[in-house]
Amino acid sequence: MRVIDYMREKFRMAVIMTAIFACEPSFSQQTDPAYDLMVQMINASQRLNYEGLVTYEKMGNLKSAKVLHLVRDAEIFEQIVSLNSPGGEFSSFSGTKECQKTSAFLGEISGLNINDSTYVQLKRSYSIETAGTQRIAGREATLLMLRPNDAWRYGYVVAIDKQSGLMLQSVLISLAGKPIERFQFIEIFVGGDLDSVEFPSGSINLEANERADCKKNNSLLQQDAPEWQVDWMPTGFVMTDSQLDEDSGQYAMVFTDGLAVLSVFIESSEASIKMPSFAATSGATVALVSKVQVEGSFFTVSVVGEIPSDTAKRIIESVTRASDTAKNS
Repeated sequence: MRVIDYMREKFRMAVIMTAIFACEPSFSQQTDPAYDLMVQMINASQRLNYEGLVTYEKMGNLKSAKVLHLVRDAEIFEQIVSLNSPGGEFSSFSGTKECQKTSAFLGEISGLNINDSTYVQLKRSYSIETAGTQRIAGREATLLMLRPNDAWRYGYVVAIDKQSGLMLQSVLISLAGKPIERFQFIEIFVGGDLDSVEFPSGSINLEANERADCKKNNSLLQQDAPEWQVDWMPTGFVMTDSQLDEDSGQYAMVFTDGLAVLSVFIESSEASIKMPSFAATSGATVALVSKVQVEGSFFTVSVVGEIPSDTAKRIIESVTRASDTAKNS
């Protein structure tokens, strides 16, 4: 993956991962400091203009980029320029607050419409609590810990700027409690002259059909006739997208628990003959490819996501043809 793709993934996480909590708080949520911090992150990412320098550390490699985030009414513009690549790789895009272009890191999560029970649901998978303060990018930040309630997913540490509410740092934590990946601002400027800056020209805008797709997908997936199904998923994971590639016969599904995102790919029996089994990891991302026998034929099943290898293995073992009940539901 290109350097700019790494930076875009982590920057987009800082901007929109909190969209999953965009709901009216219930009485119990109003008394939860962790919930209040998440609401602050949502509001900050949707109303504040800022620019700064960010770093992304993965497997001992450190990358850096310059980012720009502008909000004008319902429109959002974001720009990322890598500071490591020759000439500086460039990425820019714009969209609405409700329908933003997303990176591969988050899959379809930004299109997920969450009701007022989502925070409670997320707490079934993670223990969420505040954990003191830390100084990041010259600003005081409150730490938010998201510890997994099981061994099927990783944890997160998020640092939220006390003054602006913006996310200044996110760290993905292994099951052993060690940092796997780290994204953080090392310098950030909020508001000021940025409030009068016009959207730069040359940005990638969402086309009309993309906006329509975003609105259509702004809900948990309702599929008429699924080809395959996954009989086991860690608690809290829901399917947010699935599709069949009619040319290749590949069937793909996307799942998320609100933070972690994973994809499941099933190749056709014909294509599976030539595909080897293998396992690879890159930081927190695992790619596990294995053969499964279904109804007397072998199919290649792949799981890709920021999850432990054991989770990916168990998911693959549970993949089956969709039952008649699932197809007719």
